[in-house]
Amino acid sequence: MNHTRMKNLVIAFIIVSTCFSCSRDEKKDIAEKTQDAQDLVEAKADSVADKVKYGAEEAGENILLEKEALVSKIDNKKDEINKKLKEADEDIKNATIQEKARLAAKKKGLQQSLDELDKALDDLKSEKKRDWKEFKNDLNKQIDKVQEKIQ
Repeated sequence: MNHTRMKNLVIAFIIVSTCFSCSRDEKKDIAEKTQDAQDLVEAKADSVADKVKYGAEEAGENILLEKEALVSKIDNKKDEINKKLKEADEDIKNATIQEKARLAAKKKGLQQSLDELDKALDDLKSEKKRDWKEFKNDLNKQIDKVQEKIQ
């Protein structure tokens, strides 16, 4: 039995038990007080529900702002990597055979970092059911690792 139903049964029991020994005016007074109490409980419940709804909306807006900031951060890192990939291509054109191998390995690492960021961006844009704080922390760590690789 749910809590509200149990509460209503208790109130009804109190009313019925007191009504047998009460006059008509007393019964009316008890009924009015009971109704006032129910109205107050409903008003408080509505107030709490409104506060919860507002809090959830505010939290949702904050998450959207954080997501936008992370998307921007990832896009900036991707731009940086793409710039370095173009530079590596230019360097490879003018490099000796030995340098070309080293530059190709560097380019491969940059491409892997770019792929990791693309995956992170896809994860961020998807609506996975995951704890937001944990996801955000993991994503920031991943971006930091990519930054270390490209420096």
